[in-house]
Amino acid sequence: MAVMDELLLGHRDGPLLILTLNDPRRANPLSPPLVRSLTLELERAATDGGLRAVVLAGAGRHFSAGADLEALRSIADGGDPEANLEDSRRLERLFATLLDHPKLTVAAVHGAAVAGGCGLATACDLVVAEPSSRFAYTEVKIGFVPALVSTYLTRRVPGHVARRLLLDPEMLEGARAVEIGLADELAPEGGALDRARELALEICAKASPAALAATKDLLNRTTGLPWREALGIAAEVNAAQRAHPECRRGVASFLETRKTPDWLEERKD
Repeated sequence: MAVMDELLLGHRDGPLLILTLNDPRRANPLSPPLVRSLTLELERAATDGGLRAVVLAGAGRHFSAGADLEALRSIADGGDPEANLEDSRRLERLFATLLDHPKLTVAAVHGAAVAGGCGLATACDLVVAEPSSRFAYTEVKIGFVPALVSTYLTRRVPGHVARRLLLDPEMLEGARAVEIGLADELAPEGGALDRARELALEICAKASPAALAATKDLLNRTTGLPWREALGIAAEVNAAQRAHPECRRGVASFLETRKTPDWLEERKD
């Protein structure tokens, strides 16, 4: 495990990058230093040609307790509106980087994923939970607003479910999170990270890197648009991808062998 920062551990596992939030004494809050480090590593990962997926995990007993309340109080007590907005913008950049990431992203959630920590997990493409893991948007309990996370929660769950989650700060265990779509899979107790890694490899073997990135971008661009406008964008993406070398390779492979490539195998040609 390489130390990228004392608050963020990074481990390269073949085509995977495992990023572990590392402030376990405080349940891995999204402190300004951690937010900066995590954003930087995600931005670096986006341009790494040999990397296929990023897995997020938390050290200690929990995934993440969300906002660093000590930092929030310090900023609020300081009374500086610019510092306050700057801190919010840092979180905005982190979530935007994760939501717009060209690689597959998978969250491995154990323990609590609360408020911004829940938002961090559900900003990933896939979420693997454990039976005892707990998900909640608890901002309203302390007079705060789940502002940033509310903007993309409906990418994952229907609007009425998102409304209930944001207004009712109830803790949901792993099985319930999967049931409503907040998480994708339930791993055995203690097995979220192993399953997240396994799932990432399974998908990356089946999906062309370029096609996966293009599909993620298409979903980001068209979700919520009127269908006619979305269809026009999709036609352009369709045409562009046909000319991509990976698409040409995949089509040729299927026509010649009736099999699609293993996209994790190194090319021999």
